[in-house]
Amino acid sequence: MHLNPEQEQVASHVHGRILTLAGPGSGKTKTLTERTGRLVRHGVNAANILCLTFTNKARDEMRDRLIVQYGENAKKVAISNFHGLCGIILRKFGDRLGYTDALTVCDSDDQVDLIMQVARKRGLEPTKPQARLLSFSINDWRENLGDDDSFHAMAGEKIRDGELGVMRAYIEALRRRNQCDFSGMLSETVRLLREHDDVREKLQKRFQFIQVDEFQDTNRAQHEIVELICGKEDNVLAVGDGDQSIYEWRGASPDGIDRFINNGRKKTGKCRIVKLGVNYRSTPQIIEVADRLIKHSTNRIAVEFSTVHKPGEPVKLVKFEKPEAEAEAVAMDIEKLVRRENVPAKEIAVFYRQNDMSRLIEQSLAKRQLPYQVVGSGSYYDRMEVKDVLSMLRFVCNPKDGISFARIANKPARGMGDALIGRLETFAEKYNVDLLHAMRDDVLPTIRDEHDKPLSDAAIRACKETREIFDAPRYHRNVADLVNALLDRTKYDTWLKERYEEKGEYEARSRNVNELANAIGEFARTNPRATVAEYLQSISLYTDGDEQGDGNAVRLMSLHASKGLEFDVVYIIGVEHGILPHDKAVKDRADRGLEEERRLCYVGFTRARKLLRVAWCQSRQDVFSRDRTARFLPTLPSQFLYESGLMSAEDYGAAKDKRAEGLRQLLKGSAKKSKKRPVRK
Repeated sequence: MHLNPEQEQVASHVHGRILTLAGPGSGKTKTLTERTGRLVRHGVNAANILCLTFTNKARDEMRDRLIVQYGENAKKVAISNFHGLCGIILRKFGDRLGYTDALTVCDSDDQVDLIMQVARKRGLEPTKPQARLLSFSINDWRENLGDDDSFHAMAGEKIRDGELGVMRAYIEALRRRNQCDFSGMLSETVRLLREHDDVREKLQKRFQFIQVDEFQDTNRAQHEIVELICGKEDNVLAVGDGDQSIYEWRGASPDGIDRFINNGRKKTGKCRIVKLGVNYRSTPQIIEVADRLIKHSTNRIAVEFSTVHKPGEPVKLVKFEKPEAEAEAVAMDIEKLVRRENVPAKEIAVFYRQNDMSRLIEQSLAKRQLPYQVVGSGSYYDRMEVKDVLSMLRFVCNPKDGISFARIANKPARGMGDALIGRLETFAEKYNVDLLHAMRDDVLPTIRDEHDKPLSDAAIRACKETREIFDAPRYHRNVADLVNALLDRTKYDTWLKERYEEKGEYEARSRNVNELANAIGEFARTNPRATVAEYLQSISLYTDGDEQGDGNAVRLMSLHASKGLEFDVVYIIGVEHGILPHDKAVKDRADRGLEEERRLCYVGFTRARKLLRVAWCQSRQDVFSRDRTARFLPTLPSQFLYESGLMSAEDYGAAKDKRAEGLRQLLKGSAKKSKKRPVRK
């Protein structure tokens, strides 16, 4: 494989810590793949190599490349994302912390439901938005490896004492139910590795060479997992680019790169640094604009840019009067590219800072009958019927999972109401048994409510029927056989038909269930030894980054969703102050927020291969804005347009003056109105 001199330095590195600063389009995946193959050729056991990625898509791409280039032996290399690795570790060694190998993952929606359930038991009635805010605080605290003393500080002053109790009770409820949420998978793995030397030493012996992709996106817990596993030999390679760190709002930080360097120097006295600055993706014009922008960032390790491509078209900045004109112009331009210049629609993307900005673009594309796909608009796995079937599997796998049980116990209706489910959960929690045990024939007569009344005969019959449905299929070892047995025994398709046929939704929902069953069948064929828990693990880690575009369609997505992708033609709309940089990001994190917004714009610019077109509007009124003046003032173009050289200093200054004059006129008009207003006696 041909590599440039810097790529060759990385690929030939064997022992010791190395940081690879990889700019956009610099061939880092090719370099990582080549380095992995060389390690194996030099005598390293493939099973002793661990490669950590951030999405299933990146994981699969690396595995496929390795197998094509190095054959079947490459399958022994452990390639995973962080949560996948943590799931494996916790299922194998989690008994030290009280977990079993049937551990299930609680997704973000289930997390909110469990927080609300725990809160109600403590006499509180939070709304879903309030519960979601609590979940953010919990995730932040755990991913930053906070201890009990720092719990209140990490939660913030807005968290009241009662809510603090809910947060603690929620974490305990997860452990009792043999569940982890996403942040807990990381923090519990760190706790396991810190507290149990034997587990840590086994993993260090197994994974003697570690490679981490997108290191700038790691949070403190993920960084600590790498440090705990890499051992004394310190054979760890991190590939990252601080200029592309755009997830500080969820715990990641470009500071992690500095920590990686400093930890290596503390441990062995050295950390090799190699910079990959040759861009194989974009034209010189795109590189120049992106480079000019990012040089305004501070505290960065600069990587000098160059490109192998010949000059192309200049990056175009277009000003529009209103968003409607912006959307129409973008759609007309796309129509010309697709129908006159034969550019494949799938090679065209439109990026925006806020998801609600896709609406006008969608309307304009649809009017011209141009195919499009909104990426990240909602996962297949978030659909009601799909979540129902997965909840059946989760409950069979882990009968302590009360959230999944409550979701499917009464579909179709069999007398399992909320009150009865609540009594079963209370009993199971009190005696530390699972819900199937609580529904045993010899146990049901012993269950009492708060008034010491036993279950009614109808309730006992409903529990027995439910237990028979979900208990027998547990003995199916194959996940495909299990899901088919559950669908048959629950008569779920019949329930869908009765409930949704008149609404015209049955066919689509039924197809979704069949598609899921087929996908599970394929999983079982390609992973014959996989358990139900392992299948659920793979599904729980599906992200927008793994979303595959279907067919030849224009892609519409947020700037965050564009990370890791590339297109021949990229449009970025709404590049205005308050949107990009976003007001909330800047207000919440001051200078750090502005720095991250600049990096986000940089990521958007560097997704383009051949054409980059940027737009802003002179007026973008928001009738729902809390700032009433913002509804009437001229829009201010983003400072990033000036910093990147797309807008001259004169034009940027003129736009600022126009907005300032608009504000003066608005205040002057308000003052006149207040003078005319009659004074009440």
